[in-house]
Amino acid sequence: MSNNYLDTLAEFICETTLSDIDPSALLHLRHIIADTLAACAVGNQESSMRELLRIQHEECKAGLATVIGTSTTINPMDAAMLNASAGCWLELDEGNLASNGHPGIQVIPTALAVAQHLNSSGSDFLLASAIGYEVCARIGMSCEMRMSIHPHGTYGVVGAAVAAGKLYGLELNAMRELVNLAGSSPLAGNRQSMKEGATVRNWYASHSASMGQMAVRLIQSGFTGPRDGLTPTCDDVLFDHFRPDVLIKDLGRNWVLADGYIKLYGCGRPIHAAIDALRAALETMGPSNHWPNTEEIEAINIRGFKFLVFLNSLDIRNAFSTRFSTPFALASVLVNRSYGIECFDEYAAHNPMIHSLMKRISLTEDASFTTSFPGQQLCEVKITYTNGRQLIGKCEIIRGEPSNPARPEEYYDKFVALTSRVWPEREILALYDAAFFPEKLNSLRGLGGVF
Repeated sequence: MSNNYLDTLAEFICETTLSDIDPSALLHLRHIIADTLAACAVGNQESSMRELLRIQHEECKAGLATVIGTSTTINPMDAAMLNASAGCWLELDEGNLASNGHPGIQVIPTALAVAQHLNSSGSDFLLASAIGYEVCARIGMSCEMRMSIHPHGTYGVVGAAVAAGKLYGLELNAMRELVNLAGSSPLAGNRQSMKEGATVRNWYASHSASMGQMAVRLIQSGFTGPRDGLTPTCDDVLFDHFRPDVLIKDLGRNWVLADGYIKLYGCGRPIHAAIDALRAALETMGPSNHWPNTEEIEAINIRGFKFLVFLNSLDIRNAFSTRFSTPFALASVLVNRSYGIECFDEYAAHNPMIHSLMKRISLTEDASFTTSFPGQQLCEVKITYTNGRQLIGKCEIIRGEPSNPARPEEYYDKFVALTSRVWPEREILALYDAAFFPEKLNSLRGLGGVF
């Protein structure tokens, strides 16, 4: 296919209106925005994020964009970078298996910061978020991800650039040029940092926020991109087997945005399959206070797909590394008798009971499970107790995927659980309504701030 696919993509970006968006996709976007705001707010309370904000605030230009969950407003680039990093911190940001990553945290911090800077309407913010997400997700689904490359900061640069460019009102030719320039400006972060608990990984999404906005500034300044900036990046540099025909197939009719998920566990998405399989195994035991003691567990055997088994680290050095270890996740759920975010905090990271149980957990890749991924997220968990009893649980589709949806109340409960750490209870319902229906607001300025 010639690079005419870029014409189709640019036309979609420039010509799509809010009324063109599939209602189910728009509804899911509302959930994503509220969920992202909550994840950013609680992430900005982490000590490293607070210190980074202090340093940035001393050095950066003032502005009208909110550092979510704080009383600080700064310029849109720094606000978007801080919020994108914060939203990744507790591994609670939304994602999309079809896109092989997390389009929301790549796009929404930039869309919100730029909208606040420009005083754009809530409707324009919604539209820019939807278009940026869709482009981002479609690039991800049109090529094969390398296991060594972390997707944050890669195709997200294009999604963030598109969202910002849409809000700035770039015309067709400039938007096409923007896609090529942004597509030529990725970050090559590695997944190993994630497995080792290196929190630099949380900054990868901030590259999307900064380079996405910088790409717009470069276009406005007269910089140019190559004739096709996506193909080299997606076919040679970072990914493999780029399919432009897949990128634009049913564009504007079939919204990948609608196929995303909202996380219900604070860990890497592949691990959710193992947790769901564990839940199925434990169903016969009743409430968690009826589960046997972990000392009675002789072994836990997990069969799963490649990515789940890849997250096999036993070297847990901090809370961040807990979120990317399948053995740790299952051991912590069993020790804590909970599926909450306390399973992945600093106390859990150093709990000797969890570390002891981890050593009795083994992972095996099932080639047929890998072949079925991402359409199915197959996993089997077998618990063998010292008395010979066995419990077996299976997962076919992770809870929260479009074909196995969670209840909207669960998303709201998550929002409340996170935002109540930042805002008074009396403000949370109004905050949720503002995040869910931003078009109702007279101005987006102040959204996400603490006063």
